[in-house]
Amino acid sequence: MLSKMFAIGISLVLCFALVILESVDAQCIGDRYNTMLSCWNIKKISRESLNKTFENCTSLHIINTTEPLGISAFRNMKNLIHLKISGDRIGLIFSETFKDMPHLKDVHIEFIKIGDIQESAFFNLPELEFVTIINMDIPFLRRGLFRNDPQLFSISFYNSNIHYIQNDPFYDVPKLKELFLDNNLLTVVTKDMLNKLTNLEILILSNNNISIIENNSFYQTPHLSYLDLMNNQLKELDWNMFPTTGMKYLQEIYLNGNQLMYLPSTFFNKTPKLEKFGINGNPWLCPCLRDIERILNENNIRELWSRPKSTDVSVQQPSPRIPICINRNVSNDICTNTYSEELSKKYWKYLEDYEDFFYKLPSEF
Repeated sequence: MLSKMFAIGISLVLCFALVILESVDAQCIGDRYNTMLSCWNIKKISRESLNKTFENCTSLHIINTTEPLGISAFRNMKNLIHLKISGDRIGLIFSETFKDMPHLKDVHIEFIKIGDIQESAFFNLPELEFVTIINMDIPFLRRGLFRNDPQLFSISFYNSNIHYIQNDPFYDVPKLKELFLDNNLLTVVTKDMLNKLTNLEILILSNNNISIIENNSFYQTPHLSYLDLMNNQLKELDWNMFPTTGMKYLQEIYLNGNQLMYLPSTFFNKTPKLEKFGINGNPWLCPCLRDIERILNENNIRELWSRPKSTDVSVQQPSPRIPICINRNVSNDICTNTYSEELSKKYWKYLEDYEDFFYKLPSEF
C-alpha cells in the first residue's frame, strides 16, 4: 500500500505531505486533481525514502521522529516552501541540516527536546523569510546559526529555555527586521549578541531574567523602533547601552515589571523619536518617577500602563496597573539615582498586601 500510495502521489505532482515518523500517518494531496491519499500504521520512513518520495513537495509536516536531523536532511526537496517539525525528540540539529533549499520560505519547529542546534544549521537558503522555534529546550544559541540567508525577515526563539547566546549568532542575516527572544532564561544582553543586525526594527526580550545590559549592546541596531524588556530583573539602565549618536528611530520602549527605581537623567536624550513608554510595575523612587513623568509630558510621550504578565507563575510579582512610587520620607524631593534593596523589598511587600486595591485601578490597555 505504501508503494502504491507513493506512486500515485508522485504522479499527481505532490504538493503537501504530512509525515509522522515511527507511527506514521502520511497524507499526500495532488495539486492538479485535489485528491488526498492516506496510509496508516507505517512503522518508519527512512530519510532516503523521505527525500525520494517527497521530492516535489512544497509543504511538509514531520511529527514524532526520534532520529537526529542530519546534514542536508532535505537535500532532494528542492521545491519545498513550508517546513514544520513538531512533537519530536531528535536531540540534535546538525550543522547544515537546512541547506541549499532554493525555495524554502518558512521553518516552524516546536515541542522538540533538542540538546543543541549546531553552527550553520540554516545555510544557503536564498528565499528563507521566517524561522519560528518555540517550546524547546535549548541551553544556548551558537555563533553563526544562520549563514547566507539574505532574505531572512523574522526569527523567533520563544519559550525555549535559552540561558546564553554566544557572540554573533545572527551575523549573516542582513535583512532581519524582527527578533523574538521572549520567555527564556537569559540573564544578560551582551554587546556582541546583536552584531550586524543593522536593519533590525523589533526586538522582544520580555519574560527573561535579564539583570545586565552591557554598554553598546544596541550599537549595532541603529534602526530599532520597538524594544520590549518587560518582566525582567533590571535594577538600573546605563544610557551607554545606546550608541553615542542615540537611537534615532526608537519609538516604543517597555520597561514594565522590572526592579527599576530611577533612570539616568540623560536616558531620554538618546531617544529623540520616542512616542510610547511603559514603566509601571517598578519600585520607582517618588522624585525619580516625577522627573520621568515630567519629561514624558514635556515631549508628548505617551505613558502606557499595562499589567505585567509572566508565563512562569513562580516568578510573578504583584504589579499595579499604574506606576506607584516609594520614598524614604515625604520631604525627599530629589532623585538620587541610587538603588535601595531595602526600599525595593518594602515596595513589593506593600503591593502584595494591597494587591486587590491596585488591580482595581484603571488601565489604558
